[in-house]
Amino acid sequence: MRILQISSARSIGGGERHVADLSNELAERGHDVFAALVPGSPMRAEMFRLPSENIAEFPLRNALDISSAIKIGKFARDNQIELINAHFAKDYPVAAAAARIAGITFVITRHVLFPMNRMHGIFLRGVKFVIAPSNAVADALRTHGPFPAEKIVTIRYGLDVSKFPEGVAVPHSDPTVGSIGNLDPVKGFDVLIRAADIVSKEIHDVKFKIVGEDRSRDRRNEKELRDLVTRLNLADIVEFVGWSDDVGQLLKGFDVFVSASRSESFGFVIAEAMLAGVPVIATQTEGARELISDPSLGKLVPIGSHEELADGILELLNDRDKRAQAVQNGRKHVEDAFSLRRTVDETEDLYQRVIVAC
Repeated sequence: MRILQISSARSIGGGERHVADLSNELAERGHDVFAALVPGSPMRAEMFRLPSENIAEFPLRNALDISSAIKIGKFARDNQIELINAHFAKDYPVAAAAARIAGITFVITRHVLFPMNRMHGIFLRGVKFVIAPSNAVADALRTHGPFPAEKIVTIRYGLDVSKFPEGVAVPHSDPTVGSIGNLDPVKGFDVLIRAADIVSKEIHDVKFKIVGEDRSRDRRNEKELRDLVTRLNLADIVEFVGWSDDVGQLLKGFDVFVSASRSESFGFVIAEAMLAGVPVIATQTEGARELISDPSLGKLVPIGSHEELADGILELLNDRDKRAQAVQNGRKHVEDAFSLRRTVDETEDLYQRVIVAC
C-alpha cells in the first residue's frame, strides 16, 4: 500500500506519537508510507523509518488552506498514493480537498473528545471512515456527530511494549510521586500540588516530580503552578523537572504515577507507567477509565478532588501489596489490550479494505 499521513502538529503528544509509531511500523512491514508535515515539524525526526524523500513540508495554516490542499493533492498524485489519513481537525478539510484532486479516498483519525463543528460535517461528507483510537472518542463521535455510525471505526491506541522491558521495581529511599504532561490546566497539576500538601504532612520524606513544559505563549500556566507551590510552602517537596523525551527512564524514578487530568481521551502516559511497572492513580477521565477498567489495575479517584487524590496516593504509598498487585496486573493488561502490533494489524486491515473497495 501507498499511504499518506497528514499532520500539522508542531509539538509531540500522545496523538503525534501514535501517528509516528503507526507510520514506522507500516513502513517496517513493507508499505510505502509518506507524510505531509509543517516546516520544522518535530514529527520528521519521529518518523525515522520513512525515507527522507517520502516526507514533504506544506504550510497547513488552517482548515481553508487551499494552496496546501492543491500541493498535497499533486504530491499524492505524483507519488501514486492510494489512501490519505489525516489526524487533526484543521487538516481534515485539506485532506478532503487533496484526495479529490488526486482522485483517491481518505480517512480521518479523531484523537480528542471535543465535538466537531458543522463545517467539518459539510467538508467531510466524502470521508470513508472515521477512526476512533479509544472507546471514549468513539462514544463522543456517536453522540455529537457529524458522521453516521457506520463510518465510525474503533481502533484503539497501541504502545510498543518492547520499549518497556519487564523488571522488578526498586523502592526509592524517599518515596517519589511523579506525573508527566504538558503544563496545561486540563492536566490538573494544580490539583496534584494541593494533594501533595496533604500527603507531605503524613509522609514527611515524600517527593513529587512534575515532568512537563508550558507550551502557552506567555508561560502563564507554569508561573501559576510555581506560585501555588510557593504559597503552600512546598518548594522542598515539589520539583518541576522540565520536559524529557526519555519517558521510560523517568518512570523508573517513580514509586507511584499520578494522572490528575480533568479530561483524557486515552492517557498514553498512564499506559506507559503501567508497562514500566509503576502503580497508577488517576482521575476518572474517559481515557483513564478505559485503561484502569478494574480496581486491580490501579486506583481511580474523582476529577478535581485534591483530598481524594491525596487519600489515594497515601493508600498506595502505604500498601506495598496493593502496589505490587497493580504492577503485575497493569502491565499484562496493556500488553494484551493495547499493543502496537494489534493497532497496526487493525489499521492495516482497514486501509486495505478501503483501497480495495475503491
